Amino acid sequence: PTSSDVPPSPDPDAVTAVIGTRQTADGVAVQLKAAGWTARVEPVRMARFADAGPGLIGYRVRVGRYATEAEATAVSARLADASFKPSVVYTGQDGDPTTGPWAIHELTVDFRAFTGTVAESHDASLAGRRTTTQIAQDTGALAAVNGGFFIIGAADGVVGDSAGIVVSNGRLLHDATNGRVAAILRDGGRRLELQKLWTRIDLVSHGTAHQVAGLNRAPGLIRDCGGRPGDTPTSAPLMDVTCKNPNEMVAFTPEFGSPLPTGAGSEAVLDARGRVVSEGPRTATAVPGGGTVIEAIGTEADWLDRHATVGERLRLRTRVTGPGGRPVRFGPADSAVNGGPQLVHDGRVTIAPKADGLIHPDDPSYFYGWGIRRNPRTMIGVDRRGRLLLVEVDGRYAAHSEGLTIPEAGELMRSLGAVEAMNLDGGGSSTMVADGQLVNTPSDATGQRPVGDAVVVLPGKNTR
Repeated sequence: PTSSDVPPSPDPDAVTAVIGTRQTADGVAVQLKAAGWTARVEPVRMARFADAGPGLIGYRVRVGRYATEAEATAVSARLADASFKPSVVYTGQDGDPTTGPWAIHELTVDFRAFTGTVAESHDASLAGRRTTTQIAQDTGALAAVNGGFFIIGAADGVVGDSAGIVVSNGRLLHDATNGRVAAILRDGGRRLELQKLWTRIDLVSHGTAHQVAGLNRAPGLIRDCGGRPGDTPTSAPLMDVTCKNPNEMVAFTPEFGSPLPTGAGSEAVLDARGRVVSEGPRTATAVPGGGTVIEAIGTEADWLDRHATVGERLRLRTRVTGPGGRPVRFGPADSAVNGGPQLVHDGRVTIAPKADGLIHPDDPSYFYGWGIRRNPRTMIGVDRRGRLLLVEVDGRYAAHSEGLTIPEAGELMRSLGAVEAMNLDGGGSSTMVADGQLVNTPSDATGQRPVGDAVVVLPGKNTR
């Protein structure tokens, strides 16, 4: 468990399974023995990935084995009374070989027969959270699964906002986690492309471009990192970490919804023609129809104060690129959803957790809990026949479904025929809806979790 001086995460899926060095683990075992407990120190190993492993990554300390959760919880309470910081784990989710059970839900979309479309949907706005069932109902979807990673706690940005790229109807609506894989649904989902993406956003005045850090997100907060030089602690992707930058400019479009984030800094409100209609402190509550609001903090606020004078015309320019700076263009029927890591490439399980920010420097516990242990998962892929695969696997229910490790998620998608596949958000977010009904068993004790967006299957003209 995390130290008591660290505030609890608002994310119910925050990693609590802890591993450490052999010296630390042995020290804990000695303390437990002195208190009258018999502990065992177990090594934890990582499989071979494309950019990490294989090998030993740390050690965990366990006390006892119990037939029921109630027995384990009672022992945990006694350990806590003795000033230890225990957590109860189900060893079937450790990632070691097991026989299940698993509850797997697969939706196959064959566009040779299906006349509808598949797309990312954030429902009425990028801000705010809604259940996958609600998004399906609001969009008239035949089916849906939860989408990409999003912000849960207000300290990390605007709740419900995406933690990566969003493209809807061919328009970029949120900056990418630069260098992280995303799923592009071309031509209404008829072609799936998995690519590492970067975004560049500029504010253009009199032919001169000034770089804007983000699109439709709180300035200064970069969830999952992957921003620009100057971000701390890193400008590379780093899952479930909110990087910070005190000098940022961010643009907001009407799709963001309201209210807009406020605080120190400056803003400029632009009308539908790009003309500055007001400039000053950050007080706007919404983006005018067809317009734009530019928010800036730190030195970027100084720049905005000098250049965004009332009556001045400014133009927002966005660009998406792939590896090597190759332009990635979007048509009006294209959309994109964030996620990661990639699971399958060219018919083979290919996972690069380090590049995707899943391996935290100096913290082996993170990937142990997130990727090596079993969790609920949601995946998207395509098979050799061009059929789109949407797959959800329940987890964290001992008698119902174990969940999957990240390598197991890749193996499952390959076994289902995927030649390309990517992980979407998982854990308590993992949800599948069909014909308006929830078909899986979400892992949150409160039931279906509100999410940031979804991948929706929309009916066509001849679909019944």
